[in-house]
Parts: sequence; C-alpha cells; structure tokens
Amino acid sequence: MTNNSIDVIFRFRVKPGKLELYKQAIDFILPITETKESYVLEYEIYKNAEGVYTQHERFADEAALHRHLEVTMDGQIKWAEATEIEQVIVLGDMSEHFWNLYGSENTHGYSLFRKIKR
Repeated sequence: MTNNSIDVIFRFRVKPGKLELYKQAIDFILPITETKESYVLEYEIYKNAEGVYTQHERFADEAALHRHLEVTMDGQIKWAEATEIEQVIVLGDMSEHFWNLYGSENTHGYSLFRKIKR
C-alpha cells in the first residue's frame, strides 16, 4: 500500500423510494467520519438539478479507506441499499486487494502522472 493520499469520486443516484434510507445512511456515516476519523481528510457530497449525486472522499492512504468502511459499516450497508452507483474514479495507486474487493466495470483507477503542490 502507498502512503500517499487517495481520492475516491463517485457518481450515483438514490433509488426510487429510498431517499429516507439514504438520509439515514448519511446521518449515520457523517458524524462518525467528522468526529472519529481524522484519517478521512475530506468528505463532500454534491447534488445536481437532475438528482445525480457526486461524492468526493480523500483518505490519508489506502488503509484509511479500508478503516473508514469498517468503522461506518452499518451506514455503508444502508447506503448501498439506497443508491445505484454510475461511476467510481479512484485517484492514487491502490493494491490488488482493493481492486479484488471493489473493482467493477464502473470503477476506474488513475495513478499520479504529474503534480504541483503548494
């Protein structure tokens, strides 16, 4: 695993009739992430006029991503039931273990090519 931060960006829709379940999932996940998961560096959810959500998460490293999913598992189960993922973009080098767990035809990984950091 790498020690570099990992960004995960995913686009999804809330399934018809599942908005309340989605809200329950987020209401469970966000307080834990905010207060107990310092290794989750950013967590942003956007929604457009057509009801498509884009979520951006930044983790300290791949291990942090796995810890986040474990710590918030009860909310993650509800989130998965309530949503339909359209696309996932992973920015950063991930292990084969990650790809075996989460890889799909809608998941695309990118390694860092160039960077300017201020």
